[in-house]
Amino acid sequence: MSSQGYLHRLGFTRKRERLINPMDRASPQPSSSVQNQAISDSLQLPFLPDELVVEILSRLPVKSLLQFRCVCKSWMSLISDPYFMKKHLHLSTRSTHFTHHRIILSATTAEFHLKSCSVRSLFNNPSTVCDDLYYPVKNKFRHDGIVGSCNGLLCFAIKGDCVLLWNPSTRISKKSPPLGNNWRPGCFTAFGLGYDHVTEDYKVVAVFCDPNEIYSECKVKLYSIASNSWRKIQDFPHGFSPYQNSGQFVSGTLNWAANHPVGSTSLWVIISLDLHEEKYREVLPPDYEKEDCSIPTLGVLQECLCMNYDYKKTHFVVWMMKDYGMRESWVKLVSIPYLPNPEDFSYSGPYYISEKGEVLLMFEFDLILYDPRDNSFKYPRVESGKGWFDAEVYVETLVSPMKH
Repeated sequence: MSSQGYLHRLGFTRKRERLINPMDRASPQPSSSVQNQAISDSLQLPFLPDELVVEILSRLPVKSLLQFRCVCKSWMSLISDPYFMKKHLHLSTRSTHFTHHRIILSATTAEFHLKSCSVRSLFNNPSTVCDDLYYPVKNKFRHDGIVGSCNGLLCFAIKGDCVLLWNPSTRISKKSPPLGNNWRPGCFTAFGLGYDHVTEDYKVVAVFCDPNEIYSECKVKLYSIASNSWRKIQDFPHGFSPYQNSGQFVSGTLNWAANHPVGSTSLWVIISLDLHEEKYREVLPPDYEKEDCSIPTLGVLQECLCMNYDYKKTHFVVWMMKDYGMRESWVKLVSIPYLPNPEDFSYSGPYYISEKGEVLLMFEFDLILYDPRDNSFKYPRVESGKGWFDAEVYVETLVSPMKH
């Protein structure tokens, strides 16, 4: 659809609704009062082309847009329109200064508390203001795990039986129906959140594993916002089971670190699921130091798949796959040294990397920044909060978990 047709559909015409200054609502002024008329004329807002209004609004933070919906009916229609939401999403995710990126933090307290702060502030300021988030599910003493984020939507696993899709920027959420799996002690479910670009639908995949059944494949179900239901899809590849609970979304696929028993040992592999084709494949890892490292985990940085592991407990190594699916595109991104006597703690993350190469991680329940240029560490202070159990970076968008 052309921009002109899009604006016309929203009711933008040259006879647009005019923002009325409170002073204009007073009783009509005498026509003889030239001075009052001049003041009134000076208070009228300047004319802006419709296309320019769209360009300006699409670059604003979500909080401002939610307030601006009350300005007039045409702005309400514009900001609620799927085309505008996509434009705002594109500009927010592509921002070179990551002004729309935030990190959600789960506190290490008995009660389940979530906080959010600006990623940009963590990199640029010694102290960062942290906002309280009001989790939509009442679970005061149950810590729901963060599955992941996608285009501003966060996914939480609730007792391994259902998920919550939540946009903390708009405070809109949706809880899935229960999975209905035959759970028993030892069972676990590995989830993953992603986006199907073909059907333009957000999907959650649940891999249900029962170690009590040795020769049984892991059962897989898929939930989509469009259907609001779970359905069975092809089982996880025979003999493989996920190592980590969350699949990592990259290029239309969900990726799990998985193991495959081979005699008395096990083989570490990456299993990928195409969200549209619903087919599995193996993604080959780089040629790394298998004998001297911990079991690798997966992550995502700059929309690329990453692999992380501890090397001899002296360094935390991060690899990045620049071109998804191409083994030769793996590059060793950074090797982060451990401070003396790391004890039993390991780095978590990385959660973000700046244009300068600085890496945001977590160590001993606190956020840290590592700069490979001078091999230095910084410890950003988060106001009104200390000690984090889990974290996830997300983008402030207008994307809704509800079916359109």
